[in-house]
Amino acid sequence: MLSPEPPAEAVMPPLFPRTLAADLPLAGCTAAEVSERLTGADPRALLMALVHLTRDADALTVFAAVCEPGAADDDLTAALRDRLAAVLTEPPSAEAGAPLPDALMQAMAATFAREPVAAEFLPVLRDQCGFDTLDADPTPPAADGGFHVAVIGAGLTGIAAAVKLAEAGHTYRIYERNSDVGGVWLVNQYPGVGVDTPSHFYSYSFAVNPDWPAFYSSGDVVLGYLRRCADAYGIRAHTSFDTHVESCAWDEADRRWTLTTRHADGTVSRDHADAVVSAIGFFQDPKYPDIPGLADFAGTVVHTAAWDPGLDLAGRRVALVGTGASAMQTAPAIVDDVAALTVFQRQPAWIQPRRAANLTVPEGALWAMRHVPYYAEWFRTITYWFASDANYATITADPDWRGADTAISAASDKLRQILVAYAQAELADRPDLLAKAVPAYPPFGKRILRDADWYRMLRRDHVDLCTEPIDRIIPEGIRTADGTVTEAEVLILATGFHLLPMLRSVTVTGRGGTVLADVWGDEDPRAHLGVTVPGFPNLFVLSGPNSSPGHGAGNNFVSEVQIHYVLACLDLLRERGLRTLEPTEEAHAAYADDVDATMAGLVWSHPSVRSYYRNAAGRVVVTNPWRLVDYWHMLRKPDPAAHVLG
Repeated sequence: MLSPEPPAEAVMPPLFPRTLAADLPLAGCTAAEVSERLTGADPRALLMALVHLTRDADALTVFAAVCEPGAADDDLTAALRDRLAAVLTEPPSAEAGAPLPDALMQAMAATFAREPVAAEFLPVLRDQCGFDTLDADPTPPAADGGFHVAVIGAGLTGIAAAVKLAEAGHTYRIYERNSDVGGVWLVNQYPGVGVDTPSHFYSYSFAVNPDWPAFYSSGDVVLGYLRRCADAYGIRAHTSFDTHVESCAWDEADRRWTLTTRHADGTVSRDHADAVVSAIGFFQDPKYPDIPGLADFAGTVVHTAAWDPGLDLAGRRVALVGTGASAMQTAPAIVDDVAALTVFQRQPAWIQPRRAANLTVPEGALWAMRHVPYYAEWFRTITYWFASDANYATITADPDWRGADTAISAASDKLRQILVAYAQAELADRPDLLAKAVPAYPPFGKRILRDADWYRMLRRDHVDLCTEPIDRIIPEGIRTADGTVTEAEVLILATGFHLLPMLRSVTVTGRGGTVLADVWGDEDPRAHLGVTVPGFPNLFVLSGPNSSPGHGAGNNFVSEVQIHYVLACLDLLRERGLRTLEPTEEAHAAYADDVDATMAGLVWSHPSVRSYYRNAAGRVVVTNPWRLVDYWHMLRKPDPAAHVLG
């Protein structure tokens, strides 16, 4: 029996100590030295930090050109650095550390975005970019009246859930089948693994990290960040590692969940919780392709999600199956080592252009993250803005669009032209590769991937891109439908994870003995607001049906939004002296209808798109159909009328 247990610590020293407005002036350096150290920092974030500290809206006009690509000259940028350096080396104004007025924040956002920013975005930016954390009350609430919550999974979402549950005065226990925290970042150890969402946003809003070494960090760096967060918040003491949750069953008499868990030594335990939060995520177990003869291969077979760190590829002939995110990172990382590499492609992916030859964070930016109040939050804000709802127009179909079927609107076609032009530039001397590498579906139909030298890797003399369907695996390699045999000593399966059925590893039984797997079937999961299901009280499925942010940002955004909703549901029960919550059948059905109706007008429903976002019947079950700002507002608090409370 592991519950109830003492509340987790909710108050701690800053995880990433940084200079705050109240800490000014900076000690030990002159204004001229500060200005010099800011060389290389993002001028847009410097401008936002200046205005945030001074509340001088006129500076937005004076320095507006630093937000226009290619418009700012060196003198203007230097003047901005000098102006900010003077502020940093003087005592702060009385209002420097106070929350920004909405009107000023809106003007600042419009300046860096170079377009009007609606007021609906302001609370989202404050919440998701770290500003609210700076203004938060450090006093934790009392644990009296709190719930004991079982959290399944200690990845990015599970860690965040634990932190926020503790802050809200609830006790929790995490059950993690692996031996450490990290989730997919612990499991994925293949060469080249890393984020394709910018690091400064792919992180927690409550733990803004000033020390990312690169704008797109490697997997070991991300894992290190998650471990550091888990250690700082004392999460390991509340986690059962090497523990697989076999089942969760609702006990109607006790009005709580019984969890059956199996430990590494084979022993079985039964624990109880008032609520269950599934933080298993979208990606569950490695997905092995159903290719005839796979067991007959005489060489080494390795899946990217079950990588053997001792595998030596030097001088070996390698066949790689897949062209998704893991393949696009693995192949360029191993190409210099192998004797020959053949990539087997079923469908190409759209690839976003390289933003710079060197993605290392400059020293001036690192210094600013640490020493300039609000710089890190504003850099995160700018990163989020251009990697999230700014993309929504490109995934929305225009019913009057009469252009090529490889786009769904003028915005979609504009993006397509940019991506095609990039492919053409990278493969200018290889028209044979270009014909294979450009997708025949609209952008965002499948996940757009970041170029990690994929095109340049394909051009290497010892690399071949095969688009002929695979017939079968044979002992010496792969035979394709045209009879060609590609000999290989190592077979790498970059074929992703199982997404369906969701919660496939846990048997969840709700009211009246109803099993969630029977309700959802193998491929048709649905949940109210992507989180709750009728008949399953106090069960919260994070990263559940139609939750993935397919047009931008990262899963961290949706995780935090959904965790906030979980806490709001528990708060509603606590305020009313009640114990259980579940959506009504009517609310659940209405939301499902809204999802399907909205999805019909988005790129993922386009007839040319084949992806893991859709089930066998063609219904999109993974991606979220709303703008992120819409979803954020939808999940601020539960509607009591849409729920059965008890």
